[in-house]
Amino acid sequence: MFGIVDTLKALELGALEVMLLWEDLAYTRYEFRNPHTDKTTVHVLTEVQEQQKDPKFFCCPENNTELEVVTSEGLTDWLLLNYKKFGIQIEFITDKSSDGNQFCKGFGGIGGFLRYKIDVDDFVEDDGNMNGLDDDDFI
Repeated sequence: MFGIVDTLKALELGALEVMLLWEDLAYTRYEFRNPHTDKTTVHVLTEVQEQQKDPKFFCCPENNTELEVVTSEGLTDWLLLNYKKFGIQIEFITDKSSDGNQFCKGFGGIGGFLRYKIDVDDFVEDDGNMNGLDDDDFI
C-alpha cells in the first residue's frame, strides 16, 4: 500500500500494521469545523502543490461558508502523537539511498504494510473520490 490517500484510508480502517514515512514528508493535517453545522472535517494538504493557500479547502463546498481551523499540525507530528491509537508501527525512510529516493519521489513518501487484504476502491464514494477529494488533496 502506498500513496497518501490509500495509506491514510487503510490507517482509518485499522488495516495498516506498519507505516513507512519519509522523514521530510511535507503534509499538514488540518481539522476544520463548520460554524453553521458544527460538523468537523479533516484535510491533509501539501505545501508542494500550494494546497495550503487554496481557498477551496477552507470553505464548505455546499454553502461556501468559511471553515474554522480547529487544529493545524504537520502530518508526521500528528502521526507520532497518535500512532498507538491505531495500533501501528512507524518506520522512517530516508531519500539518501536509491531505494529510499524511489519510495519518496515515486510513491509520495508514505506507504505501509497491511494486516489483511483490503480494496480501498470499495471505500471510495460514487464520484470516484473520497469525500470529494482526489489523491492530491486527501482528507
